[in-house]
Amino acid sequence: MSLPLTILGGYLGAGKTTLINRLLSGTHGNRLTILVNDFGAINIDADLIAEHAGDTISLANGCACCQLQDDALKQLQELAAMTDPPDHILVEASGAGEPARLAYLGYGVSGLQLAGVYVAIAADTLAVRRKDKFTGKLVGRQIAQADFCLLTKTDLTADD
Repeated sequence: MSLPLTILGGYLGAGKTTLINRLLSGTHGNRLTILVNDFGAINIDADLIAEHAGDTISLANGCACCQLQDDALKQLQELAAMTDPPDHILVEASGAGEPARLAYLGYGVSGLQLAGVYVAIAADTLAVRRKDKFTGKLVGRQIAQADFCLLTKTDLTADD
C-alpha cells in the first residue's frame, strides 16, 4: 500500500497555514503528518499549526526544496518505513519555495505516492503579487507547478 504525499505551496500570506489548521481540525478520520518548511531560523509556521493527533515536523532555517533536501528526504524515508505510518503526509513548502522540487523528493522514496501539488493563491493579493518585481516570477512558477490551485481569501474580494 502506498502512503499518499501531498505538497502544499503558495507565496507568503496565501493561506497555507490556515488551510492546514482546517484540515487538522476536520473530522475526516485520517492521521496526518505535517512537515512544515519555515524559511529562516524561527519556526513561525510550525508554531501556528494547531495541535492534532498526528505529527508536525519542522524543517527550519532554509528551504526544503533547496538547502534542506537531505533533511526532508530523510524525514520522508523514515515516515514511509514506519510500522504504523500516518494515513497521509502533507508537506507545507516555504512561501519562497517551489513546490514541484519537493514533489520530486517524494518520487525517490519507496512506499510514497504523490497525491498532488496544491498551491494556495490569495484572491485579494494575486494581481499585485504577480506584478511585483521581486515575487512576480516566483508566484507564476508556483501556479504553473500546481496540479490543483486553491483560491483563498475570496471573502476579501468583491463579487465581480
